Amino acid sequence: PMDLEHRARVHAALGDPQRLTIADALTISDLTVTDIGTLVDMPSNLLAHHLDVLEDADVITRRVSDGDRRRRYVVLNPTVAALITHGSPAVDMTPLFVCTRNSARSQFAAALWSDRTGTSIESAGSHPAQRLHPLTVAVAAEYGLDVTGARPRGYREIGHQPDIVISVCDRAAEAPMPFGGARLHWSIPDPADGGDIHDFRSSFADIAERVDRLLVEDV
Repeated sequence: PMDLEHRARVHAALGDPQRLTIADALTISDLTVTDIGTLVDMPSNLLAHHLDVLEDADVITRRVSDGDRRRRYVVLNPTVAALITHGSPAVDMTPLFVCTRNSARSQFAAALWSDRTGTSIESAGSHPAQRLHPLTVAVAAEYGLDVTGARPRGYREIGHQPDIVISVCDRAAEAPMPFGGARLHWSIPDPADGGDIHDFRSSFADIAERVDRLLVEDV
């Protein structure tokens, strides 16, 4: 939870309509600076000022892509998201979650969405692994989710065009996909890079917060 001083800084930063527009967009998807510039249609120097104000107030963070290192994703602070989340059009769609190996992050996301909604959700990978990472199974089980029957799948195994694709991996988001339609992106580091169970727990918690954010209310 935020202390009084932090809350005051957050509300001051969000008092500008353009900055609030940016924060609203970030409640459902991480965006590049270019994406945000297109959204608010402002000169780059003015956009940089607004992003600096938001970052100084701990409303956003900016992280370098795990894929194209020249690209940076703007990510909304989860505690701020809880203040301004008001639902999302994505809740009326059936998502396909994707990452590179389909062995951890996208499996977490599909299992969480299925658990929250009672709807069977698919996931896939651009370069699927042979099996789920063992820590994916272990961490999911810690939170009451059984993914032992899941297996990594490639895009060609998805026999339909999804309503919306949610990438949970920078490399997958930046690579070609055979899917049309709406896209969202969650810039989540690959827990397998560290290989530590704490990394998998952190990834699971991040994805769970984002899934719950999308499902906060019907619109």
